[in-house]
Amino acid sequence: MTLNDPSPAIWTCDTWNAKPYLQWAGARIVSAEAGVARIELTVQPHHHGAADTEAVNGAILAYLHDIVQGAAIRSLLGADVLAIATLNLNITYVDMLPEQRVVVGEGRVVSVRSAVAFAQSDFRDAAGAVCCQAAGTFRVVRRRADRPRPA
Repeated sequence: MTLNDPSPAIWTCDTWNAKPYLQWAGARIVSAEAGVARIELTVQPHHHGAADTEAVNGAILAYLHDIVQGAAIRSLLGADVLAIATLNLNITYVDMLPEQRVVVGEGRVVSVRSAVAFAQSDFRDAAGAVCCQAAGTFRVVRRRADRPRPA
């Protein structure tokens, strides 16, 4: 990001939504600002769990937790950041997330240090009840003057 680039929030949404891993899943970051991000998934049949339920598969939810927490962290960081890498993601499944047309999750930054960040996220059902929660630890890889920018 330079002086002519958009805000970190706009950059995060636009850049991440263009990533194949978000498009593949059918998800999109709808907001990412001041350490809080929201993600939406338009539920398709391939998102269902394996137990012949119409609930969203736990692996899909884990994937979304990782992404929304990373987006929340990225919304606070500047142009010196090369990458954010997940070190640990701890998920608690409270209840099945019944199929809804759109599933929404929210990620929140707990703390950002120079090389590590911590975040939390949750997904709720249409009534607002928490279905699963996660806490993550992320490595913040920053650009150094002695390290050339990747091509």
